[in-house]
Amino acid sequence: MHLRSLLPSLALALLAAGCGRELPTSPGARGVFAAPEPAGALATVTFRVQAPTGTPTGDTVFVAGDFQAWNPGSPAYALTKQPDGRWTIALQLTAGAPIQFKFTRGSWARVEKDANGNEIGNRTLTPVAGGTYDFTVQRWADLAPSTITGNVTTFTWAPFLNGRRVWVYLPPGYDAGTQRYPVLYMHDGQNLFDARTSFAGEWRVDETCEQLIGSGQVAPLIVVGIDNSAARIAEYTPWPDPSYGGGQADAYLDAIVNVLVPEIDRRYRTLAGPSHRFMAGSSLGGLVSAYAGWTRADVFGRVAAFSPSYWWDGRHFAGWLAARPRGVLQRFYQDMGTAEGGSPAASAQYVTDLRTVRDLAIAQGWLPGADLQSIEGAGQAHNEAAWAARFPGALLFLAGNANVASVP
Repeated sequence: MHLRSLLPSLALALLAAGCGRELPTSPGARGVFAAPEPAGALATVTFRVQAPTGTPTGDTVFVAGDFQAWNPGSPAYALTKQPDGRWTIALQLTAGAPIQFKFTRGSWARVEKDANGNEIGNRTLTPVAGGTYDFTVQRWADLAPSTITGNVTTFTWAPFLNGRRVWVYLPPGYDAGTQRYPVLYMHDGQNLFDARTSFAGEWRVDETCEQLIGSGQVAPLIVVGIDNSAARIAEYTPWPDPSYGGGQADAYLDAIVNVLVPEIDRRYRTLAGPSHRFMAGSSLGGLVSAYAGWTRADVFGRVAAFSPSYWWDGRHFAGWLAARPRGVLQRFYQDMGTAEGGSPAASAQYVTDLRTVRDLAIAQGWLPGADLQSIEGAGQAHNEAAWAARFPGALLFLAGNANVASVP
């Protein structure tokens, strides 16, 4: 989900969903949010929705948007099925105020997609008082074809975060050999491998690994994806924010280090030690990954932070980092798109935040192009498509022989 300059209520829901600053298409929601505008007059607006053939009998269609904090299954925003097969709802909206929204069947795992099962942008509308609007849902995410490439499986294990789903990508040749492999741990697992389970498109981690391993640019590795949950904000933030709460990253990282890592090492042929364990994530997942780089470097020796939410809690991370020594982290990658904000000024601020952390790292002794990469994605927004585009370069830096120029 992706949002940089939306209202605080929207921001909170999107941050929780993961995406992916974390407005559904801009879950795994992410950023500095504009102050609320004065409320205008509410007016009744009617939505009529044609659901696709094959929509399961007994399911309910919901609308989720920035006018209700992006809750995908709020009973207050459930549509009613009519005798003609369409679904309808009368909404109280601010006339003349633009909105963004999507239709779901109660969760982001069952959000609408295009006819081919691909991610679609948020619907937009400037409602007129008394207006009736017709929409057609082409396909549902969970009924779309899987986009998994290669050997990707999932498991749940009760001791780890109460049975949180974990995805595991195994490299080509794993089943036929005895070799041991490094492991990359990633957050927002449902967005990494399969468009069918993603909130706002997938990272194509499996496709990228297959390509780079197959070409010999990256040594074979295992990738472990950890699903986010309703506790995403809490788990991905080291400190509480006055507006959004959070602050339970240490407990989340402890669960990964003390529970999941030993289980992955037991189940799979892994290489031990920080030189062979990496971590990566985006938005708040980027923030918790960067934090882990300075607090868990004895476990994760290389870290990648995509579009990290350095704005969190009054830009707490930069001040915290300035007071710390370099530590033992071996490689640090960070990036930011230059169009991640809701305005040019907001986008510029996020790039400034990235450069601030880059300069702090350099002051600690990091060397750009050697053990530090700070990348600015020209024209790229805050979404899974942008992270998918930058993931190959990050993976080359973490696990291969990359020569990616840092952008000043």
